[in-house]
Amino acid sequence: MGAGRIRVAHVMHGLMMGGLEQVVVRLCDAGRGVGIEPLVIAFGADGTVREVLSDHDIPLAYLGDVRGMSPQTIQSIARVLREHRADVSHAHDIGPWLNAAASRALAPRVRTTVTFHQIATPAGFERGAAIGAALVSDALVACGDEVYACVRRWAPPGTRIALIPNGVPIGPEPTPEDRSRARARMGIPESARVFGYLGRLHEEKGVDLLVDAFVSSFQARDDVHLVMIGKDGREGHPFEASLRATAERAGTGRIHFLGEQVDAASLLPGFDVYVQPSRREGRSLSMLEAMAAGLPTVAQGLTPIREIHVDGETALLVPPGPQPSLGLAMRRLLEDDA
Repeated sequence: MGAGRIRVAHVMHGLMMGGLEQVVVRLCDAGRGVGIEPLVIAFGADGTVREVLSDHDIPLAYLGDVRGMSPQTIQSIARVLREHRADVSHAHDIGPWLNAAASRALAPRVRTTVTFHQIATPAGFERGAAIGAALVSDALVACGDEVYACVRRWAPPGTRIALIPNGVPIGPEPTPEDRSRARARMGIPESARVFGYLGRLHEEKGVDLLVDAFVSSFQARDDVHLVMIGKDGREGHPFEASLRATAERAGTGRIHFLGEQVDAASLLPGFDVYVQPSRREGRSLSMLEAMAAGLPTVAQGLTPIREIHVDGETALLVPPGPQPSLGLAMRRLLEDDA
């Protein structure tokens, strides 16, 4: 390691692939070009991000499947920071940040920052801990306007808060060959019309709304398929199982759960329409990747989504609510080839 290089340890919860984890990998890769030596510290569920980090030659310190804020986690983070002589701990979202900030008591030379990837207002004990963590952190970073406004509402006066919007690399426009390869990998007929979703199979992502909308609107359309890329990732949680049960009861055989895919963005050219049914969002990387792939989008018109999409131009945004009219918007796009 050359003299003068900065060592940054990214602290995150879990190793399941998602938008946050993609950001961490890209920061590590890009940082090397400007003299930053990366390390990832993770605790929580294990997953395929471990393989991605290995492929990118990014060192990983995995602390095990621990949850929440605990003395053991704090001590383990501090130990890794000291062993790797880290200069900065860059945490991602509230849980990892509170642990990383507390570890400064045991690794005082390490400076702390955090990026918030979603809208979340700390409450109760967590609020007091977050205010304390803000006082010992050098900067709080928000990934979008609405996330920034949320942090501004609870952070103590004088906190340095920066807005650095999420972005994704934009490559060449997808070709018909890219579409055919993606369809083949997904097991979808070349002639089918395909709605797709990429992300966690979690309540806040509204994927149950998407499955229900597809079943109610397209059960009789043998040429229309729904592809879900991602998984729940929470041990023993029944949400993903309930989604699969709903799809099985529908009996169409045209709702496909592909699970976690390391190179999921390469499957996007196989979609015709991207659907983001989220009940809550920060600044969705999956949605940005769908835009980069040239896909029209259906989504709930949440404020963070309106930061990147113009209704009627790049997406059809339906009014948010308990039962948003996703099916109606999906049918409208399906019938409009242009």
